[in-house]
Amino acid sequence: MKVLIIGSTGFIGNEVVKQLALKDISLTLLVRNIAKAEPLKALAPSKIDLVTGDLTKVNLGLNEVDKRKVLECDTILHCGGPMDINLSAEIAKQSFLDGSKHLMEIANEIHHKGQLKKIIHTVGYMSPFNDDATVWESIDVFTEVPSVLKGAHPYEQMKFLSDVYIRQEAKKNDIPLAVINLPTVIGDEQTGSPVQLGGFGLFIDIIRNGSLPVIPGGKKYRLPLINSNIIAQFIVNTIFNDSKKEMTYALVSDQEFDHNVKGLMSIISGSMNMKIPKFTVPFGVLKFVMKFGGSKLTGIPESSLDFLTNRTFDNKLTKRDFDPKLVKKIPASNIPLSIAELDYRLTYGDEKIDPFLRKNVGGITLYLLEGKGRPIVLVHGLFSDGTDLFNLGVELNKRTGREIRIIDLPGFGRTPFIKSKKVLDPYINSIQSIKETVPIGSTFIGHSFGAALLMEAFNKKILTSDDEIILLQPPIRKINFEPPKWISKSLLKHATQKSLRNYFNKKGLLLTNELSSDKFISRVKNSFASPRILNTTLLLNEVLPSMNLKEKQNSSFSVIWGNKDQSYALPLEDNRINQLPFGHYFPISNPEETTDIIMTTLIN
Repeated sequence: MKVLIIGSTGFIGNEVVKQLALKDISLTLLVRNIAKAEPLKALAPSKIDLVTGDLTKVNLGLNEVDKRKVLECDTILHCGGPMDINLSAEIAKQSFLDGSKHLMEIANEIHHKGQLKKIIHTVGYMSPFNDDATVWESIDVFTEVPSVLKGAHPYEQMKFLSDVYIRQEAKKNDIPLAVINLPTVIGDEQTGSPVQLGGFGLFIDIIRNGSLPVIPGGKKYRLPLINSNIIAQFIVNTIFNDSKKEMTYALVSDQEFDHNVKGLMSIISGSMNMKIPKFTVPFGVLKFVMKFGGSKLTGIPESSLDFLTNRTFDNKLTKRDFDPKLVKKIPASNIPLSIAELDYRLTYGDEKIDPFLRKNVGGITLYLLEGKGRPIVLVHGLFSDGTDLFNLGVELNKRTGREIRIIDLPGFGRTPFIKSKKVLDPYINSIQSIKETVPIGSTFIGHSFGAALLMEAFNKKILTSDDEIILLQPPIRKINFEPPKWISKSLLKHATQKSLRNYFNKKGLLLTNELSSDKFISRVKNSFASPRILNTTLLLNEVLPSMNLKEKQNSSFSVIWGNKDQSYALPLEDNRINQLPFGHYFPISNPEETTDIIMTTLIN
């Protein structure tokens, strides 16, 4: 089998290629940017071929050599096209309707050679079209808009007209066609990644900006969600399943298995450490308000609410043709992880995690760097997340050869906030979750609040004297009084990068001559755009003074101290404390020097 994939570098196609790379088939990926697709080819170099093309061009923009490769394929998967509901009518037509015309011209060439087994096409779950040809076979998609699509945004119109055109051409030429109606796709069920900023990302952006302080529609409405790896499994199965006369698969679960909008808003608000909206506004009223000025006033695109629905979807064919165990996985799981990932992307942009790998341990994001022997676990402090300790982790890995594990604590980085009556419980539990995955005698290194957590975990006997515990700048003896929380929040949200730098320097938190200071200050400033990170930072800053941290140095602890810190004093006067001539955030600004000192204290 030779499969041509359109949209392989996209959100869905990328996951499909990863799964198909494990199968005994050949893949031809149509891409506009070869360099972007190289990581996909590297999954199975002997089985994956890259061709340069463009869906919006005649012959898909293929040169003669690449077109011959495409014409050798016997199955086509089309999941290409931009995810942007704000596309203009002209761009939407080029991307979807014209793209489908060019694709079907190639498909017909392959079919006339007698080798096209199947076309698989993905389209949104709100499409009004199915296998009933009487509804769509007489529509001239290039000159008319059917009544069921009038009033829809150009993005939706052109996607659904594209669906109609592909159906018409497949029926006319007797080509087996499977159409997969996608709900809103979020990150995979393991890590919540990857994510796309359109679709669900737009919904999260609206909520985190405070532009949707009400619950739209209430209990009767829902936003169907599915994990990216699950949608890929359906597509892969469709490629190998026998063709049938009717193959329109609505991958939307029965309503009782989905979160309604109120439940989903509760999950989002909880994961984002925001207040849950109290009031419900009927969907029709909200749409009316958006249409007549509300959209411009709030900044919420009117079309962004079109993903919410009270419809019942016909998924009988899905239940007929797929394993019931897979069908049960249609409603998305681990939604909070995808929410945190989206918030992270909206806050910091598309930051890479190489050379680390990412894992989910009990709802906590963990970054792994391979090595041998007992792992070294790094725990970050406030105003930072796990990625800020990457450089320290890489240095430790180079010097020791040991595996490095770095945590994103709840409410920071890519880990959702976890609400609890006892604020610290989720943070202590995160240490316990990681502790359960590593052998006895592993090394735990905590910075600032992370150091305080390790001390608390030791007090609760989660960590023991069998574990090696190294504390970097443990915040035990506070020097300065903090202003009230509401003042701090206001100041932080409106702080400039310059004022932050001045504050950090004045308090001895980070000196201007220290490495990576500009990058770190920029990330701190960006973090205040996230209510999840800002509210969690302020919450833990309030809780920190009440933590049961003993000043007496336990023999199980090694302490490394930056003596330029003007906010905290030495835990105690003791020559066993290793001092560095840096500020509070020395593990981030000076990872090499920090590693030098850590190496002198490591036991294992």
